[in-house]
Amino acid sequence: MFDKFLQTFHLSLHGFIAYLPALIGGIACFIAALFIANFLSKIVSKYSLRRTKDPLIANFIGKIVWAVFFILGTVLALGILGLGTISNKILAGAGITTFVVGFALKDIGENFLAGLILAFSRPYHVGSLIECEEVKGIVRDMTLRQTTVESDEGKIILIPNSMIIKNPLSRYKDINELSQTFSINIATGDAPKAIQLIRDTMHSFDHILQTPEKPVKVIAEALNGDKVKVTVVFWFDTVNFKFSFSEKKSEIMLAVFEKLREADYSFSG
Repeated sequence: MFDKFLQTFHLSLHGFIAYLPALIGGIACFIAALFIANFLSKIVSKYSLRRTKDPLIANFIGKIVWAVFFILGTVLALGILGLGTISNKILAGAGITTFVVGFALKDIGENFLAGLILAFSRPYHVGSLIECEEVKGIVRDMTLRQTTVESDEGKIILIPNSMIIKNPLSRYKDINELSQTFSINIATGDAPKAIQLIRDTMHSFDHILQTPEKPVKVIAEALNGDKVKVTVVFWFDTVNFKFSFSEKKSEIMLAVFEKLREADYSFSG
């Protein structure tokens, strides 16, 4: 009985010693895979951050790189350990899972890939004025799935990234190209003084541009019976402007109307 135990022990010991190089190699491969995955993940994250200026996207791309190298290292380590069947099942399972999830979440995957392309090409940034498929507004946020813009009317619009990739995209060089206008009908006799009053009122707002390139314009456009149609054109100073365009425009219009009312000028919208 004791001899049989010793014989079994010796056989197991010899088997373990024979398997020891593969075990050490598999463990070393797994540790090396972890080190390489962490190292490359950090490098890719830093590079992505420099390109995208977006920590969320940079970290996400870094995690993708980490996962890819971790899986490859795990499969290789299992192969060195002689567990090739298990590694093959992992690869097969990963392939099937990717197919099922990709088919079920086709739209999400499409927008995700489009978000990655936009993250690296970066055709616009937060604060840029863009136009795509009749949607025009200022970019307020961008994720891997969608881009959030604020329109001139103050609407918050979510544009799928795949829509931006598939359709022509216009990006205005200067956000101040987004001009604001409103019109007032003023009695003909009051028009000259009323125009000057409107101009003075517009100049009293700090967040309105008052430069030679973008001046406040108060224009008499047309005569309609006993009234003159006056159009006001102005641009917001977006460097110091952090409000909703529509709300601030409404505030400006009401201020102009109040000044005209105080001066007892006859006008209508």
